[in-house]
Amino acid sequence: MDEKDNQIDENAAENSAAVSDDASSEEQIQKLKEEISRLQDSLLRKAAESENLRKRLEKEKEDAIRYSNAKFAKDLLATLDNFERAMENSVSLEEKIKTNVDFKAFFDGILLCEKEILSTFKKHGISKTEVKEGDEFDPEFHMAMCELESSAHKAGTIIKVFQTGYICNDRLLRPAMVSVSKKI
Repeated sequence: MDEKDNQIDENAAENSAAVSDDASSEEQIQKLKEEISRLQDSLLRKAAESENLRKRLEKEKEDAIRYSNAKFAKDLLATLDNFERAMENSVSLEEKIKTNVDFKAFFDGILLCEKEILSTFKKHGISKTEVKEGDEFDPEFHMAMCELESSAHKAGTIIKVFQTGYICNDRLLRPAMVSVSKKI
């Protein structure tokens, strides 16, 4: 009976070890599955982060190309303003322009320079903001230089345009400088 008892004890120990090994293996499998799940989640997050970074850098590159000439154009606006002032003053010189061939040629040269700058601006996505007397004041595109009391205009209406505004593609390059009416 001793031998039978020993064999039964050995079988019980083997079964117990097998059950213990199975539980340990199940535990390890569960831990490995959790680790795999965590690593997959981490990998997906890193891939999404990488994709977002790629998209943001692409947009920044496009913006840099699209608006790269904005600073240069802004510097040229003073020159364009001077051409506009020359055109405004030409009304008083109308008689000289008609009678003096040299003066007319000089004046036509000024007109051509202004047209060439405007044409180049247009080619690079820079345009004037269309604003005129009687328009509604829009703080996004206009800078109020002063407010004037007016019974002829409703409050917030542009009375006079002092300086033209410009847009580079869809960004404001310079607001139009205007005077705005206010209630009396």
